[in-house]
Amino acid sequence: MGSQAGVYVVNQNKEVFQPYLKGIEVLNLWHGVGCKAIEKNVRSGFLNERVTKKNIINKEVYRNYQLFLVTSPLMEKHFIEQCDLPKDKIIRAGYPCCFYPGKIKTYDHDILKQKKLPENTKIAVYAPTYRDASATNFFSQAIPDMEKLVDVLEKNNFLLIFKMHPLMANDFQYQNIKKIYTNCPRVLFWDNANDFYEIFDRIDLAIVDYSSIFYDMLASGVKHFARYIFDYGQENTLRDFALDYMENTCGKICTNFQEFLEVFSKADEDESEEIARIYKKFWEYADEHSLEKIVDAALLFEPDESKKLPTLYSFDIFDTLIGRSTLLPIGVFYHVQDKMRESKLEYPKYIKENFYKIRPWAESNVREYYRKSIVLRKDRRTEITFDLIYERIKELYSLTDEQTEQLKKWELECEYETSIPYPEKIQQVKDLIEQGETVVLISDMYLPKEFIKKLLCKAEPILGELPLFLSSDYGTQKTTKELFFDVYHAVECRFGKWIHYGDNKNADGKVPASIGIESVNHEIPAFDFYEKNLTQFIATYDSYQIAALFARFRQEEHRMEEVYAYSYVSLYWVPYVNWAIRHALEKKIDCLYFISRDGYHLKRIADAIIKEKKLSIKTKYIYGSRKAWRIPSQIYEIDEEFFGEFGNFVDIEEYDKLLEAASMTSETFESMFPELAYLKEKKIITRPELKKIREAFSVSEKYEQYLLQTAAEQRKIVLEYLNQEIDFSEKYAFVEFWGRGYTQNCLARLLWKAAGYKHDNIFYYARSIYPSNGHLIRYNFTGNTYSQIFIESIFANLPYRSVSSYERKNGKVEPVLNPCDNNQSLHNALERYLPEFATDFCRMIFENEESIGRSLFDFGISFFHNNKSQDIFLQMTASLYDSVALYGKTREYAPPITMLAIIKWARGGHFGTKDFNLSLARSAWSYRFVWRCYRKWIHGTKYAEKIKKLRERR
Repeated sequence: MGSQAGVYVVNQNKEVFQPYLKGIEVLNLWHGVGCKAIEKNVRSGFLNERVTKKNIINKEVYRNYQLFLVTSPLMEKHFIEQCDLPKDKIIRAGYPCCFYPGKIKTYDHDILKQKKLPENTKIAVYAPTYRDASATNFFSQAIPDMEKLVDVLEKNNFLLIFKMHPLMANDFQYQNIKKIYTNCPRVLFWDNANDFYEIFDRIDLAIVDYSSIFYDMLASGVKHFARYIFDYGQENTLRDFALDYMENTCGKICTNFQEFLEVFSKADEDESEEIARIYKKFWEYADEHSLEKIVDAALLFEPDESKKLPTLYSFDIFDTLIGRSTLLPIGVFYHVQDKMRESKLEYPKYIKENFYKIRPWAESNVREYYRKSIVLRKDRRTEITFDLIYERIKELYSLTDEQTEQLKKWELECEYETSIPYPEKIQQVKDLIEQGETVVLISDMYLPKEFIKKLLCKAEPILGELPLFLSSDYGTQKTTKELFFDVYHAVECRFGKWIHYGDNKNADGKVPASIGIESVNHEIPAFDFYEKNLTQFIATYDSYQIAALFARFRQEEHRMEEVYAYSYVSLYWVPYVNWAIRHALEKKIDCLYFISRDGYHLKRIADAIIKEKKLSIKTKYIYGSRKAWRIPSQIYEIDEEFFGEFGNFVDIEEYDKLLEAASMTSETFESMFPELAYLKEKKIITRPELKKIREAFSVSEKYEQYLLQTAAEQRKIVLEYLNQEIDFSEKYAFVEFWGRGYTQNCLARLLWKAAGYKHDNIFYYARSIYPSNGHLIRYNFTGNTYSQIFIESIFANLPYRSVSSYERKNGKVEPVLNPCDNNQSLHNALERYLPEFATDFCRMIFENEESIGRSLFDFGISFFHNNKSQDIFLQMTASLYDSVALYGKTREYAPPITMLAIIKWARGGHFGTKDFNLSLARSAWSYRFVWRCYRKWIHGTKYAEKIKKLRERR
């Protein structure tokens, strides 16, 4: 039926228009004239939400599709102001319910007969309006003595009808009285299912307060009125008056129950002059043609669909337009804690060590008090302020005014310092402003309004000029909807739509959506397992800044390789390189050399740091390796380490690799060591055999002479290359990473030979085993004992192998580069994102750059060793190829355990992994299950010893 109708007749601004009513003409006959503030000026009570919501949703219907009936010039002005009506959509006539010429009867009107009262009994009605603050406890205040009232009614021959507002019908005392007096002949409890307007002509005395029913009864011919307003002027009695109540009503005023009782004995007094005055003010447009005017206007009306109302745009502030470099406020609290530790104000030890917890506790304390003390405080504010939080801290820990003010100052300074803009959302705001749209800012925030404006201006000056609705300023919150109501009233919501942008799924999503606002939520960065561990491991302001940087990077939906490079590998290298550069500058070093392959990414990091910090130090990348330098560095004798456990013959399993390490052909080897010729037929050289080979080499004078001759030949081009690349007139240093330091001993000898004299050779390491010795100087970044061998595989992920030789080309000595397979996607990510993180790191304002650098390095290494089953390590680290041993076989860092590997192990070999636990995590479920069973039932028992002996025999 709705889809076929042309006019939808209502008596209020409807809250819901069904979809099938879209575009239909709405004829609003309203439900009563009066003095009260209505619609857009309802600013409190339960109606505030309903009125706000319907105006947000239906404003375009009210403005463009609705005709509105008004009854007098006064009421025309009143409704235009209260309902925001366009003047061209007004009908001027009387209400049909009051001026319908016929008689309507839908129930038995003879209420005197029903009560068995004589015909000469006068009928009075008491029709109180709804009270916002006392909807269910009003009746006992209005009628404190029912027996006395009944006596007065008897004496004055009245039947009194209690016509209660539907929203007050559940008043506890009213329901009790109704049960007791339902059969009393002098009172009638009106059933609101019956239309009370049908018996207006039977009423002799109308007792009213603030209800518009007064004007309807006046229009219908009621001659006598009384105004029972015992609560007039009391707070929260009802909504504000838009018109002067005393001036625009009539009837004897009763301010207490006794005066109310006296009205029944004075009901015949003449009030015609006052009634006429009020009638003219409120019903001037009413006449016998009212119905025809209404119908004609409805038939002629054509809705104007071309007049589209503008859209209101509102934006949350924190995590929408601006954020914190620490992501979470706890990072700011750590900053204050750091400041306290350095302060001379002598804060209590407990607060200095626990402020990061104390501060949010205090905020929660104050919030709980405000939430649970509205009645006690006689204040409906639900939002707290910055000052209240610190008053709580001051009280709890007996701080002085000076100490408290300093804490507040530190927090605000840090909030300002860490405040960062969100460019994408800010640009959206600027675009809307340029398009002439209305934009407001809304935030649930305890910080002072003027300070929030400073943060906004820091991000983008135009933001500071926008209307700002702040919970700490208004005392209301988004979460309770009240702050949205405040916005609605402040902007006089003349908008066809309201769109709100924010991050909080409740405060910026569900809450505004529940009152008709179109909410647009966006995801905000949140700490993942790795980032949470970082903040917990370091627990400083600076750590929160770095964790937030990682979270924001990750939110940009980068591939795993990119996250691995920016957030994981960066911590192994960037803090170390940053420290090395700073230390080198202190030592007045002119140039830092980086050696292939480990130095490739380290140099790119260094260049990014130097560029960002505008430092005066050079860098250079040179090609070399253990293979290229160890043998040539044996100048006068073969050093003992060459044959040692970590020398040139480590983890060699194949005959060809043994020849390569010894720098011999097969023929030379067999002639020099005939007793070892059998090795040529062996598939695998065992570790015990390799130990014997090293011993044979080390005691052979013949091999020593051969090796020294070979070294002399190889050394020529090496020295030529070093003289070509190294500027010996400068003070220089080499940036290495990790190891014992033997290769650097070899390089130092070559450099001294190339220069022709002994001079300081400086080497930087994350960690080395060997200390400084004479002109060979070593500077270490850390003493962290965790193995860093897994990092070697990341270094090795280049598209060429370690440089093992040089060649002369075009008048220069060039390295011989042999290509190799690598994870090119990871390589590209490391090339791009390591320098990017280095730049971001340098741009951050840290409390202590050196401290956070060392802590980040420690965390990165620690996290790997304690969380190897993380997917990013299984997919990135474990699958990288390298040979840590000089002439060892190139293999995955931690390949999955296979049946072949198990068989090899059973025969006395090894699993071929540098990290068994990481390999196990990559393996099939069945192998992991078998290993768990072994660890649970066999490991540490006599059976484990038997297995070990069997493997050794093989």
